[in-house]
Parts: sequence; structure tokens; C-alpha cells
Amino acid sequence: MQRDLPALAGSQFDLLVIGGGIVGACVARDAALRGLRVALVERGDFAGGISWNSLKIVHGGLRSLQVLDIAQARHFVRERRAWLTIAPHLVEPLSFAVPTRGFGRESAMLMRAGLALNDLVSANRNEGVVASRRLPAGRALARDELRTLAPGVFDRYTGGALFHDAQLYSAERLVIALIEDAVRAGAIVANYSEAIGAVNEDGRLTGAVVRDALGRESGERFDVRARMIVNAAGAGAARVADMLTGREGVASSMKGIALNLMLAGDERVQTAFALTSNDEGRLRRLFVVPWRGRTLVGTAHYPCEQMPASSAELEPYVERFVREVAAAWPTRALSRESILLVHAGMQPLPHGAPGAKTHGPPEHTIIDHANNGTPQLLTATGPKLTTSRAIAEELVDLVSARSGRTTRPCETATKPLASTPPGDVAIAVARALAADRAGMPDDVVTHLVRSYGAGYDALLAMVREQPELGARIEEGSPVVAAQLAYALDNEMAMTPDDLIERRTELGPTARATHRSREAVRAATDAPEHKR
Repeated sequence: MQRDLPALAGSQFDLLVIGGGIVGACVARDAALRGLRVALVERGDFAGGISWNSLKIVHGGLRSLQVLDIAQARHFVRERRAWLTIAPHLVEPLSFAVPTRGFGRESAMLMRAGLALNDLVSANRNEGVVASRRLPAGRALARDELRTLAPGVFDRYTGGALFHDAQLYSAERLVIALIEDAVRAGAIVANYSEAIGAVNEDGRLTGAVVRDALGRESGERFDVRARMIVNAAGAGAARVADMLTGREGVASSMKGIALNLMLAGDERVQTAFALTSNDEGRLRRLFVVPWRGRTLVGTAHYPCEQMPASSAELEPYVERFVREVAAAWPTRALSRESILLVHAGMQPLPHGAPGAKTHGPPEHTIIDHANNGTPQLLTATGPKLTTSRAIAEELVDLVSARSGRTTRPCETATKPLASTPPGDVAIAVARALAADRAGMPDDVVTHLVRSYGAGYDALLAMVREQPELGARIEEGSPVVAAQLAYALDNEMAMTPDDLIERRTELGPTARATHRSREAVRAATDAPEHKR
């Protein structure tokens, strides 16, 4: 996967995708697999915006069942199953404990009814899913088992329920894998390429003016021409829509901010669980999720007109959320100093705001700009990771119909990523551990198979040829030097931050230190990897 701007400038495309997050990546993959000629541009790095802000949960719709929204719950079940099917090395089962007591909304009777309904609605949840990624049925928990799974959290409860969802091993690696699939199918993609204007001919939108953000001070500018454009620019979607249509307010700006916190891990906690919190008089559930030796807590939703431009502007939101979590989870003794990493990103509307939903994630919207005179443009706003594949399918259906192209059927719900290991991923890990692994330890081998799937062999070959590439970048992390070299040569990593935050897990797991940052900077500056 190479950054080739002349190829973008010198071709006519069926579809230009603006935005290289999870939705843009899904759209590019879907369209390219159907036979469309696809271009994708991203103003920063892939997966660098809203896609980075995540609790790593692939939801199955249990929250939708709480308000008996069966259709939405079924939709989430289908999409969770799709991710477990097409990316089993990057998506895995996750158990959740919910405490019960007394009568009413926290009663064991109500929770058992909910679990039974969930199992009924998700009866086909494991169709086509490999054995190690199948989700068990929910079940009730006795008081002692609940306390064993989450020590010190639910001492005042009399029991609980255990249900199962799915969790990402790495959101960033998932986006990269999707974009790699799009490229294999013929798409031309480029990061650090910002759409800055519209290309119009005879009153029709025929493309976008793109600026090379890595070029000289002003940046090289060129036109990317396409019959249709999908605007998947995340928090910038409203700005892009206004720019391409020449009108103001054709897409609503995001008016809320979502926060997730990362804490040190707790080896005693064996499952994710829900906490009941009080945010200025409003009761809601927060999720506490074990992930990669860390603990994630979220999600907070607050009104916010625009993304804070600095840590100082973000801090009041963080402090408010820390206070809320500390009150809901007193045995953790949480303070601001406990926070290892803050994930923050914009969303359409905060929960509970006028016009917003009161349950589940914010709804996505597909804006067809034919209604304001620009039928060549579609904008996606408010999508979430779980449903991003389905949103892409809907968008590409519209693109195909409007462009007049006969395309192949959508197969993204069942076609595994090219990086998916053959057979069961658990077997792939076991085989890699049992084979010659060039001296790499168990945790490193497991990490590489989980991160790259079938691409593990390429990294193993690099380490065999240059054993020093098997060295850890950071103590306590399975990231090795081969990943840096591979990303620079094959994954369009252009800057040290690309390597730390989005090609390895040094940043996302809050394990990057001065040592690893220096190693990454040295790799980026090495003559053989100069971009």
C-alpha cells in the first residue's frame, strides 16, 4: 500500500471517498469489491479521528432491547456477527456482568427476562462464526460468582446476569486492514490529502480539489475527478458538505462530545461490567471494560459546539467525567492522576439532549444532497463502529444506482478480510507458537497474529532475515521493531505519530515512553524508510 498522488490526479473514478476512518474504509472496501473504481483521501492519517475514540465494544443491541426496539437490536446482532465473521483476528467475544437486586429496574426477574429476549432475538448470532469467536447464551449469576468476577464492586447486590458482546483487539488495525482490502480490490488511497474545494463542470459536481498536506508550505494541489462522492469526514463532514455544495448548513454539525477513559488494568476483574452513575441528576449506565491489560470506562456524552482545540479546553469535560466515575465506583479510588489516556471525539447529539435518542448510540444519517441540487454527493453523519459496514453498504447501493453502473452484489458481511487467517484464529495462534518463530516470545507472536492475521508470515520473515527486528520497542509491550519497518514500507505510515498511535498499539494502550518515541523517530528518519 503506497501513497501515489499522481495516480489520484490522473484518473477518472466512479467514487471518491472523503475520510479515512472506519466508515470511509468500509465504503472504499465495499465499492472496490463490487467493481467500482474508487479513490479515498484523508486529511490526516487513517483512523486518526472519531474512529480512534472507542470503548472497543462491538455492540449486539442489548440496550435496544431495554426499550423493546427489536428491529434495531436485530440490526446490531447482524453487524456484530459480520465483524466476528470477517475479522476474527481483530474481534473477539467479551462477557458483561450486570448486577441485580430487589425489585423494579434492577431486579433479577427483569434481568432474566431481558436475557431470554436477547437470546431469542440473537438466536442466529453465531452463524458462520468460527468456534473460538462464538458467543454463549446469557445466564444468571449467583451473588458469590458476581463478586468473584468483579471483586469489590457489587457487594451490595444479591446476584447478577452475564451476557456476551464482542470487543476489538485494535480499532486502528481494523481500519488499516479494511483500507488494505480496498487497495487489493483496486482502490487508490492517500492519507494527508485534504479535500479543500469542489471541482464543477457545467454546473455539476465532478470531483474535489485536494491538497497534499505533506508537500511544500502551500502544499501541492490537484483535482480528483469522480462521478459520485461519499463524504465520510466524521467530525468534519458538515464543513466538507458545505464546501462541496457551495451552500451553508446542508449537513448538521456535531454538537456533542463523547469521552472514554483508560485506567491501569486490574487482574482480579474477569469480565466487563456496568455501573449506575448519576450525571447531574440523570441516572445512566457506564461500562467498565478490561482491554489489553488496561481498563476502559465510558461513555460520557456532553453538549459541545466544537472539538476542544487543546488539552486545557478538554480538561473541564475530563474532570467532570472523572468525578462521575469516582462517585459510581468508590472502591476504585479514582482521581485525575489515575487516568492514563483520554479518548475524546465529537458526536451528533449528546444523549438526553433535545432531539437526541434516550437509548443506544446516536443514530446515523445519510444525507442525499440531490435534495439541494447536488445529486453527486452523499454525506454520512453520526455512524458508530458496530454499524459502519451496514452504513457503507447502504451508501454504495445509492452510489451504484445513481452512477448507472452495474455492480456485483455486496459481500462485505460474509467475505473475510484478506488478512483473516485461514480456519480458526485460535488455531492460527497455536500453530504460530508451535512453529519456528525466530526466537520471539509467546506474547509477541500472539500479538502479531492477532494484529496482522495472515500477514504474520511477512513479519516473521523480516525477523528471520534481521533478528534485531524482533526486539521489543518498549518493555511491557509486545510491539517489536519489525512492525515499524513494515508500516513504513507497506502501510503508508508517514510520521512518528502514525507509528505510535495507529500502526502499533504503543499509543492506544498508553505504553509509549521517551524510549519508544526515540526508537520510532529513528526508524522514521532511517534512509531506507524515508518517505
